[in-house]
Formats: sequence, structure tokens, C-alpha cells
Amino acid sequence: MTRRRLIIGLSLAGAIAVAFGGFFGLSNPLRDVEQQLVLMLLSAGARVRMYGDHYFQVLPRSHGAFRAQLTPFCSSLVPVLALAAIAAFILSGPPLRRTFAFACAAAVVMLCNVLRVAASVWVGLEVGARGLVLFHDWVGTLFGIGYTMLGFFLMLFLLLPRATASIPRAARVSDVL
Repeated sequence: MTRRRLIIGLSLAGAIAVAFGGFFGLSNPLRDVEQQLVLMLLSAGARVRMYGDHYFQVLPRSHGAFRAQLTPFCSSLVPVLALAAIAAFILSGPPLRRTFAFACAAAVVMLCNVLRVAASVWVGLEVGARGLVLFHDWVGTLFGIGYTMLGFFLMLFLLLPRATASIPRAARVSDVL
């Protein structure tokens, strides 16, 4: 086995450990935080309440009441763990800089996911449970893909050097002209 293959194998094992360990260890605490943020954002008072662990009790005015569950896969945890594995095991650079870039990307992903969940619950308030499911499945999925890509691109933007960083000052075209 070559040294390069060993490094790749250890990186892959580390990424898998972060993904599975993080998912099982952080699923409930992160959903607790996201559920509280959704309730604060909606500030719907008696129309949306927490019901048990990770359920919303939704009481629309013109439709029947229903419960919506914030499942582990509706949380922002999966894309955040993917970004963590990429930052830790794929990207290079100073560890502090990678940590900062990851933290910024994770914050964007989590904030956008809270907005997605709040929008889904709001649609449920306005048009009922079927509207919530339709919005969650179609619009929410597209939004989820978009904000995950946004977080990843933000992380890369914060990590990658500027285009002019490696060009010596005397060799820049703008200086010659």
C-alpha cells in the first residue's frame, strides 16, 4: 500500500466517522434548536405550538389541525456534516481558516433550513396539511439544494486564495499598462 492510498483511506474513514457519529450524536440537539428558531420566527402564538419532541401542532383557521414532524432528515444536520467532512478531510489550508470557513457555511445552511421549515409550516397554516407536504417536497427540496450549494461555495470562497495572490507584483498586466 502506498502512502497516498493510506492517506486517502484514513481521510475516507474520518469523513464517514464524522458523518455517522455527528448524525447520531447531534440529531436531537440540533433539531431542538431549529424547532425553537422556527417557532420564534413564525411567532404564531397559539396557531403553531411545539408538541412533544420535534413535532409542530399546526392549527389553521380554515382547515383541520394537524401535526408536522421535524425529522432528522428535515434538519440541516446532513448538509452541515457533509461540509464538516469536506472541510476536515478534503480541503487543505490552515486549520483555523478551514474552521472559520466551515462555521460560516454551516451558519448559512442552518439559517436557510430554519427559513425553509418555517415557510413549510406557514404554508400549512395558510392552506392546510396537503399544502405543507407539497411545498416541503418540491419547493423545499429545491431550496435545500440551493442553500447547500451556497454554503459550499461560501466555504470555498473563504478558503481559496485570490486570483492575484500568486502573481508577483511586477508581472501584473495592470501595472505594465
